Amino acid sequence: MALCRQRAQIAVRHVFHRNFCSKVEDGSVLGLLQRTKNKFETLCIPEPELSAKHILSHVVGSSQPNGYLKYSEKSLSEDQIKHLEQMVTCRIARVPVQYILGAWDFREISLQVHPPVFIPRPETEQLVQLVLDHLSGSSEHHRILEVGPGSGNICLSLLKEGENIQVEALERSKLAADLTRKNADALGLQSRLNVIEGKVEDYQEDKARFDVIVSNPPYVLRKDLMSLQPEISLYEDLRALDGGADGLEVVLPIIKLAEKCLKEQGRIFLEVDPCHPHILPPRLKEIGSAFHIERTIKDFQDKDRFIELCRK
Repeated sequence: MALCRQRAQIAVRHVFHRNFCSKVEDGSVLGLLQRTKNKFETLCIPEPELSAKHILSHVVGSSQPNGYLKYSEKSLSEDQIKHLEQMVTCRIARVPVQYILGAWDFREISLQVHPPVFIPRPETEQLVQLVLDHLSGSSEHHRILEVGPGSGNICLSLLKEGENIQVEALERSKLAADLTRKNADALGLQSRLNVIEGKVEDYQEDKARFDVIVSNPPYVLRKDLMSLQPEISLYEDLRALDGGADGLEVVLPIIKLAEKCLKEQGRIFLEVDPCHPHILPPRLKEIGSAFHIERTIKDFQDKDRFIELCRK
């Protein structure tokens, strides 16, 4: 398998060099952008134009997707061509653009992202806003527990945008925990963040000291994992996605944990599958939970994506 993959990569590099780099008149950034996009379209790579823009912009030294425009009529150096070749080869192999670039913007921060740590999704920016809106208008110090920070996009955004916030982040993956710490250091937010490695079930906390628990937990129903795009199934840690048969394998332990460590008037904010606002209430009743869903919020695609829970 490894030999086949290596031969395929060599073939891709040969085709790329022959088709993209053989003619001097084709060497402008704008020309390379068009041919990169066409190549992606031919090979059915998702978001071909956006992928091409991000890659070309990165090659010319910009972190913005339209950064290539400043250099549109210029030609790339030999080293830049080699870099472009490597990045396009990776994208053809369905490596996510975020991993290829090594960094990704989320709200007001830029984060390092490395495989297989879960890549921040744009809809999760709304989850951060829900927490900030809930805490707005109060000058009190707020303690937040995040379960599963991944690269740190949620907790670090909260710390960046809320000066009176302190976060404890519980992460079962050492790679993800280390990346969250690394991103916190880069952003200068490490003093208000405590990252703990471990599972929700093993978290030892008996004091009701948190104002909010927030999480984008693994919530994909196991039957849906087979339909995930290769960018996800091949490169991201499926443990960050697999929510078990009903998608609640981590959600329910989070709610159970809240009974011990969430203040009486505290709130739980979760990103979930659209089916969960319907199937979670009977499960909570079944286990005798002290919590109920206070409201369900739709994402920008008009899907039931977020829930806010509080004590009955």
